[in-house]
Amino acid sequence: MHIFNQISQDLQQVQLLLKKNFSFRAGQINEFVPLNINNLDMNLRPGIVISAGKLFGPASGRLVALAAVLQFIFMASRVHSRVRESSSGKERSMDSRAGYQYPVLVGDYLYGKFFTTLCEFGIVCYLKDLAELICHINKSGIHALRNPGMELTDRQLYMEVVQGETAQLFACGAYLGADLSGADENHKNKLYDFGLNLGMAYGLLERGATPCQVKEYLTMAEINLHQLPDGIDTQCFTELLTLLSRENAVQRMVG
Repeated sequence: MHIFNQISQDLQQVQLLLKKNFSFRAGQINEFVPLNINNLDMNLRPGIVISAGKLFGPASGRLVALAAVLQFIFMASRVHSRVRESSSGKERSMDSRAGYQYPVLVGDYLYGKFFTTLCEFGIVCYLKDLAELICHINKSGIHALRNPGMELTDRQLYMEVVQGETAQLFACGAYLGADLSGADENHKNKLYDFGLNLGMAYGLLERGATPCQVKEYLTMAEINLHQLPDGIDTQCFTELLTLLSRENAVQRMVG
């Protein structure tokens, strides 16, 4: 995770805020649903928010909170995706709460934490954007469940699902991080496009695509960065693009 060295202290603050909300009277979240989130996925989305914000000003407590909010949304959607549709064989002898009730309740708890964090840090102004983001994620999840094998049978729908489940969160994080730090509309839109292209590349790579197959998205993301004003330090984002262009880099880190 050397690509986030410049913002390591900010990411530590994000992780502290997340962990503060992982425990409650009944116990720790991972006692009910193992999160199994690797180091890259624990830092990538908050890192995009922090990096986008710091392009236009110093990191504030509100920026750290916004980064945590994006991670709450990602984790909630990840937990909900583990809800089993049916059980058979060996699964019938297991505690059904582990496959159904706990993932739903823990996912809803994390969604609730995204809202309370917005309130606590005075950034409720982003509620509408984030609610729309959650709708995109869940709508895409429905399409994915209804259309197994769509990467072969309906490529257009497959790309829409990758965009909704993965890329929109990257784009929203980059846009809102810049907005919180006072960026103008043009620069926010460039960062939104950067996040969308980066997210498409990442989403396809974690689903088994090769760097060659996502080269177009990485190239467009690089162009988006070059359209930002001279003097803005985009090294973190540039290193992230370099990482994603390496053969099997994402698969090694998320596997």
